[in-house]
Amino acid sequence: MEEKKDKIIVTIDREFGSGGREVGKRLAERLGIRFFDEELIRRAAACTGYHEEYIKENDEKAPDYSVSSFFTGVDMFQTSPYTRIQEEEFRIIREIASEDSCVIIGRAADYILSSERHVSIFIFAPIEERVRRNLALAPIRFPDENLDEAGMEKKVRQIDKQRRRYYEFYTDNKWGGRDVYDLLINTSRAGVDGAVDIIEAYIRGGKDKDLLSDVTDSEA
Repeated sequence: MEEKKDKIIVTIDREFGSGGREVGKRLAERLGIRFFDEELIRRAAACTGYHEEYIKENDEKAPDYSVSSFFTGVDMFQTSPYTRIQEEEFRIIREIASEDSCVIIGRAADYILSSERHVSIFIFAPIEERVRRNLALAPIRFPDENLDEAGMEKKVRQIDKQRRRYYEFYTDNKWGGRDVYDLLINTSRAGVDGAVDIIEAYIRGGKDKDLLSDVTDSEA
C-alpha cells in the first residue's frame, strides 16, 4: 500500500514589490501543490457577503479605532469590517491547511498556523529595487495612476507600513523579524527563481533536522 505523501505547508510574507507573490506561485507550481492569494479573497467574499473589490481594498489592514468613532455614532467596540474580513480569512486559512499541501501568501498565515508543521518565509529586497520593479509593473498594477519614482516610493513604503501594522496587530511577532521566520530571502540577490530553489532545497533537505543532528565529536 502506497504511503501517503507528507503534507507541505509554506507561508510567505513579503515586502511590497519584492516578488514574494511570484515566488510563492512558482514554488507551488514546482512542488505541484495549491497556491492561495486572491482565492482567499473570493472565498471570504462568498462567506461574508462583502463584494470582492471591497475585501481586496480592506485586505491585510488592521482595524482603525480612532476618536472619529465618537462623532459618527458608530460603536467602536462592534465588529468592524476589517475584523470580520480577517476572522473569515483566518478560518479559511486553517481549513485550507488542514486539507492538503499549499502555499499561502500573507494574512499572518505563519502565526495562524503556528500549531501546524509549516515553513515560514519572508521575502524582501532593497527599497530602490522594489520601486524600480513596481514602476515596470505600474501599467498592470496601477493603470489609473501616473506615478513617478518619488510617487512610487511613497506607495511602496505606505503598503509596507500597512502590512507591518496588520501583521503586528494580529500576532505577537515582528513583521520581517529574523526570529519569526524559517528563511529570510533577499530577491535582489537570489532572484525569484533562485528564491524558489532555496525554499525547495530547504524543504527537501531540512526535514526532521534539529540543532544536534549534525554535531560532531569535536563540537560536543
